[in-house]
Formats: sequence, C-alpha cells, structure tokens
Amino acid sequence: MTWKRGHFAETPSRNGFRGIPVDLKKDNVSVEARIELEVWEGTLNRRERLPQPTLPALREALLRLDGDRADSLWIEIEDAGALCVGGGPSRFVMVSFRSDGSSAHVVIGPDDGTTVDLQVGGQTGCYPKVMVLPASLAFEIAERFLEFKEFDPRVAWAVDCPAG
Repeated sequence: MTWKRGHFAETPSRNGFRGIPVDLKKDNVSVEARIELEVWEGTLNRRERLPQPTLPALREALLRLDGDRADSLWIEIEDAGALCVGGGPSRFVMVSFRSDGSSAHVVIGPDDGTTVDLQVGGQTGCYPKVMVLPASLAFEIAERFLEFKEFDPRVAWAVDCPAG
C-alpha cells in the first residue's frame, strides 16, 4: 500500500509514514496508525510520538491539549489520511486530510458570523464559532477515527480543498 503525501506528511518534521502495526483485538486500535502531540517551548515546537496508538493513550494525549503549550494532535492512518485536533483545553477545531488529497473541517450548527480566538499550531487564530467544538465531541470524533479508520460520518464536514 502506498501512503499519499499530504499536508501532514509535508511538514518539516515528517519523514513519510511509518505506521505501527497492532493487533486490533488486543489493543482496540487502528492498524498502521501513528499519533503525535505538538508541544511548544517558547517559539520552538517538538513532536511527541505516542509509543502505542491505543484509545487510552489517545485520550490521555487529548487531555494534554491545553491551548497553550500543547495545542495540536495528529492522528495518521495509512490509506485513510490524517486528522488534526487543535486547541484546548475545552474548545477544539478538527481538520481532516484524506488520502485522496482532500481536506475538510467539522462544523456544528449554522454560521452566525461570530468568532472565537483559539491557539492551534503555535499561533492564535480567529475561528468561526461554527468550527469550534466542545471537548466531548472532539474527543469522540478523534477516538472514532483511530478505532474505525474513518472520518466520522455523523458530523458535518465542510470541504476546504476538494480531492484532486
């Protein structure tokens, strides 16, 4: 199987996909998965790869997202794509980078034009409120992606970049 390089794989700290094969029945995780937490130390960041991409390890890493020092987490699954969870500790944005080259973000409710300041990727951005999710929903979407290797079909995904 070939991993299609997208935004996640093109960032300078990435060297292609190196998945960790696991036994689904033993660890209740996705095959060929990788999870990394982005941690900031002043103006420099480092990526912490979780040793095992399990649901309990994912939950622990998601709880570390504080919207300041730790503000983004990446889940990458071969042949599915990558999911970025950004923000914290109680408000998050989620962006998918699918293996077909498309990307989308989760939206909830109608867009009323209001915005929310949220730190993601080391800088504060002004996000439409419709993109900002509560922790419970963001964690559920991330866990579903890891466990079932699919972007949650129960939520609305607004396309940022179509497949191409």
